[in-house]
Amino acid sequence: MKHEGLRRHARGVTLIEVLVTMVIVAIGLLGLAGLQVRGLSIQKDAHGRAIATQLALDLADRMRSNAPAVAAGDYDFTVAYPTGTYAAPLAPDCESNACTPAQQAQYDLNRWFERLRGGALPGAWARIERVPGQPVWEITMMWVETGFRAKAVADSQKGNSNLLNALGQGRQCPNGTPGEVECIRIRVRP
Repeated sequence: MKHEGLRRHARGVTLIEVLVTMVIVAIGLLGLAGLQVRGLSIQKDAHGRAIATQLALDLADRMRSNAPAVAAGDYDFTVAYPTGTYAAPLAPDCESNACTPAQQAQYDLNRWFERLRGGALPGAWARIERVPGQPVWEITMMWVETGFRAKAVADSQKGNSNLLNALGQGRQCPNGTPGEVECIRIRVRP
């Protein structure tokens, strides 16, 4: 008789063990899902930086092919982060027509800003300026971050600045650029 009562009690214990195991597995799966989401967010940030770098190097190549316009400062563009859109000055089609170096520079900037503002980077903008006293140009790429860094900025605005400080605060943005804007600076010698 005693033996049969122990069996019934053991069956209940097994059910509880199975339920506890299911809870532990569910928590583990939620943790893995969180890691996956965070990894995708960080990958999105890295993709934005790669596109910004590619665009900056494209402009550097355009500048290298038009040295007289670079020397004249025709590639300078120092408008602050936009509140509107880039209004492209008229320039002839330099692919079909012969252009002066200044016209070629304006054509290059128009085409380049079309690409920049074309949607690959949300809220994209750029500054192009010569580093004083050096034969070096600095291209500052700016865009609205939508991945991991955007969450850090949102957290810092709520008072939790630890994550943003851990990211380095080294945004390299010009003064007056909003906090949600990511920036990188690339120096080139055209």
